[in-house]
Amino acid sequence: MTIDLPFFLDLLRIPSVTSDVPQVNRAVAAMRGWLEARGVFCETEAMPDGREFLVASVRRGERTPRLLLNAHLDVVPASPALFEPVIEGDRIRGRGTQDCKGNALAAASALAALAGSGASVGGIFSTDEEEGGETSGEAVRRGCRATGLTAVLDGGPWSIVCAQKGIVSLRLVARGRGGHASEPWRFDNPIDRLLDGWARVRAAWPAIPEDEWHWGDSIAATVVRGGAVHNQIPDEAEMVVNVRYVTPGDAPRIEAMIRETSGLEVERLASCEPVFCDENAPALAALRGAMAAAFGREIPMRRMQGATDARHFAGPGSAPVAIIGVEGGACHEEREWASLSSIQAYADLLESFGRSFAAAEAEP
Repeated sequence: MTIDLPFFLDLLRIPSVTSDVPQVNRAVAAMRGWLEARGVFCETEAMPDGREFLVASVRRGERTPRLLLNAHLDVVPASPALFEPVIEGDRIRGRGTQDCKGNALAAASALAALAGSGASVGGIFSTDEEEGGETSGEAVRRGCRATGLTAVLDGGPWSIVCAQKGIVSLRLVARGRGGHASEPWRFDNPIDRLLDGWARVRAAWPAIPEDEWHWGDSIAATVVRGGAVHNQIPDEAEMVVNVRYVTPGDAPRIEAMIRETSGLEVERLASCEPVFCDENAPALAALRGAMAAAFGREIPMRRMQGATDARHFAGPGSAPVAIIGVEGGACHEEREWASLSSIQAYADLLESFGRSFAAAEAEP
């Protein structure tokens, strides 16, 4: 099926920033309307706060398909100009082109092409991946899961990601006694304590391996707060740090190390475990072979620094998970783009793979 460019442009124009529930729900309604018009069965489901997500299936009411496709419809914040997409040759620029509406279009196009085929293929279009992906997690809790393979469309092109790092975000707090900045010797400056503690953590942090994937634990300061005016020492200062780690179950050790080394108060804000999939699983081998045949190139198995909704689908007793994605770049940046031809290529791949891998008898 040829991708529907007018629909894609309309979808990109919806400013479905994760925190904006009405706009996120607009994106869900748009995707549902497009899929149902092409014979795909859809259910809109809601979270307690009213946020919606979409469950789609080729076969009516099927919530445990052999092949499950996952992509998200929410995006990170952007200036209004980035919600007016621009086409430059094969590239389309704008917020969400790669992350992740281009991937959502590829998944939706495959589902539409498979409508009426009887193939056991379904999809989950989540709406809060950029802030944790609880909608994907809730879909799984409500019984939506693959029996053969979950393909999470949120990775890089022409490869399969079989491992992603875990995340732990921590708030580091320094408390002191503030006062007039003209007499710093009289006070206990929490900003100094915060910076000194952070310096000790950085000095103690192990170096990242200099291999292709930098497969080691990383840490980055992402938020710093402290003080309100230029001539007053505050009573409190804080920093948020984001850790990406590779060893399952390691978050408590990392948190304890940062607390002990920094001498600061440490509060965990969010965390998720690493995801590893068996590279030799038959389902992944089948997908890898289909990709190699479709794209005419070797398909490497890769690891990624970022996190996706794959963590909600992986685990003991679950079907294998593969993270794949259309070609693009600069996600979360002003220059975000995606390749239109790659969206078409992935739509065609998922359709053909769905017909072979997830072939099933027609509905009774």
